[in-house]
Amino acid sequence: MRKFDYFVLGFIVWLMTGCGGSNSSVNPEPEPPITETNANANEPIEGKSFVTDYSMPHLNPENYYVEHTVTYDGKKILNYAYEWVKEKKHTAWVAYSFDETTSKKNVSRSDDAWAVDLELPGGWCPEESNHKSDGFDKGHLCASEDRVYSKEANEQTFYYSNMSPQMSSFNGGFWASFEILVQKWARSGGYTKLYVTKGGTVDQLLVNFTGTRKGNDGVLPQTDANGFTKKGLACPKYYYMAILAEKGNEYHAIGFWMEHRDDYGYEYDNFAPSDVMKTYALSIDDLEKNTGLDFFCNLPDDVENSVESTWNEADWAW
Repeated sequence: MRKFDYFVLGFIVWLMTGCGGSNSSVNPEPEPPITETNANANEPIEGKSFVTDYSMPHLNPENYYVEHTVTYDGKKILNYAYEWVKEKKHTAWVAYSFDETTSKKNVSRSDDAWAVDLELPGGWCPEESNHKSDGFDKGHLCASEDRVYSKEANEQTFYYSNMSPQMSSFNGGFWASFEILVQKWARSGGYTKLYVTKGGTVDQLLVNFTGTRKGNDGVLPQTDANGFTKKGLACPKYYYMAILAEKGNEYHAIGFWMEHRDDYGYEYDNFAPSDVMKTYALSIDDLEKNTGLDFFCNLPDDVENSVESTWNEADWAW
């Protein structure tokens, strides 16, 4: 073979080898999957199905975690959950959500359903005697009207573990105004799901208090130097709500923070207007500073950081 032919043959081999080496760019190694980071999410707990629900704050291992569930249309669903602070005889928070099922209004309030919560260890749950003649209302935290999709669901809201000692005008007036607003949002059809965390501050109690207005039992409400009622229940100085709305792939959040007082000037059938309630709104980040709780911890971190940093009045149907 002539030298020229050798040269041509070598050149062709070089081209083929070079083209073969380019396969790495044509068929690159697959990229590793992108995973959503969630550094502060709750860890699963055996026997508990809903600790990773978006409504849950970050759990405190020093408290006792309880889930109340119901079976509806053959499906087990979360009615509400809470953490119990034994020495305060009070919840740290309650959490639940409204969706297509739980926002339904199928039943009326079960006024005769007061009961001890058997999910708590024996002797931990308050009883009716802890609320008698103390000047305070038995204030629902998960509101009765929030759970009217089934009789069982509503009756569970009457466990004494779901009660907080609230001044009558606060319970039936100012606090109720915010409850009604949240129910409006939940049942408006504007959101796919509404996640709610509510409670009173068990680490900030109403101390040495004597009310000027008698409760529905005809007694002036009082607390001692430690912030406990006459019957030994912790009485929060502040109450709060943390709300997360989900619509498709969008999330919005808002918090409410209010002092436990009896002089707001609102009563049952005379509720606070939206312009007043807006003045008690704040970002979830600010609410976390006030309460020491980590709300909506099960959201992906980027979503959580975004929705908790601020609140937007236009995101909500006032």
